[in-house]
Amino acid sequence: MEKKRIAIIWICCFMLLWSCKKDYQHYSGPEGVYFGVRYDGHINDQDGPYQSSTHIEFMKLGLQQMDLQIPVLITGASKSYDRVFKISVVADSTTAVPAVHYQELNRQYIMPAYSNGCLVPLRLFCAPDLDTIERRLVLQLDETEDFVGAFSSWDPPLDITGHHPAQKFDATRHTIYLNNIMVKPNQWLGSVLENGEEFNALGAFTRRKMDFITERLGVSYADFASPSSMSVIRIGLISQQLSKILIERFNAGDPVLEEDGRLMYAGQVPWKSYVGIPWKK
Repeated sequence: MEKKRIAIIWICCFMLLWSCKKDYQHYSGPEGVYFGVRYDGHINDQDGPYQSSTHIEFMKLGLQQMDLQIPVLITGASKSYDRVFKISVVADSTTAVPAVHYQELNRQYIMPAYSNGCLVPLRLFCAPDLDTIERRLVLQLDETEDFVGAFSSWDPPLDITGHHPAQKFDATRHTIYLNNIMVKPNQWLGSVLENGEEFNALGAFTRRKMDFITERLGVSYADFASPSSMSVIRIGLISQQLSKILIERFNAGDPVLEEDGRLMYAGQVPWKSYVGIPWKK
C-alpha cells in the first residue's frame, strides 16, 4: 500500500513538471524592441496593461515642465554587451514642435548589457498654446543592426480579469498627448441658470476665476479634484473669501471682470452676473 502511494505521488509530480515544461515557451523570433508603456510608466508586470498612448495634462500636474520616462523593452535574451536602438518622431502624425513642446530626441540610445529593457528620458514643456489646444508627439522605434521593431500588430496580454485591456496596436509606436486645458473640476460648486445668471457658491466656472482663486487664496486647481481635498465646507469658505476680495475691488473702482466683461461672481457679492452680458458702469 505504501509503495502504491509513493508511485502515485511520483506520477503526479511528473505530470506537473511536464505540464510546466509544455506551457513554457522560449521566444524564437527576431531580436526586437517595443514600447512597454503602462499606466504609471514603469516596467514591472504588476503596473497594469500596456498602453498605446500617454496623456500629459500639465494643468492637473501643476507643472510647467515634465521629465517623462518611456520604457523600451526587448524581445529575445539579454546580451553581455550594450546594444543600440533608435527612436524617431513620426513627422506626418506629430503636431508638437521640437524645443517648444518637447526636447529633441537623441539620434540613438543604448540598451545596457544584461538588461531586458531601459527607460528613455523625454523632457516635455507646457507651452502657452497648450492652454487651448492639444498637441501630440508620435514616437517610432527604428531598425538598427542590433534590433528590429517588435509587435507591430500586438494583441496586449490578458489583464487580471482575463480580458484584453485594449485593441490591437502597433507597439513600435507610442503617442504622447499634451495639453494644459482647464476644465470644470469635480468639486466646483456653482453653475448658471437658463437665463445666464450665475448662482451658488462659486457661480460659473471660468479659467479666469480659477486663476484668480489660485493666485489670491492659495488654493490649487488640483484641490478641486476630489471631496477629500475640497469639501463643501471648504468651498463655502473660499466663496466667502473670494466675495470679500471682489467687493473690495469693486468699491475701490477696480472691479474684477470676466473675459466677456461681466463682473466676476461669488456667492456673497451684492450683484448679479449674466454670462455674455458685460457690466456697465
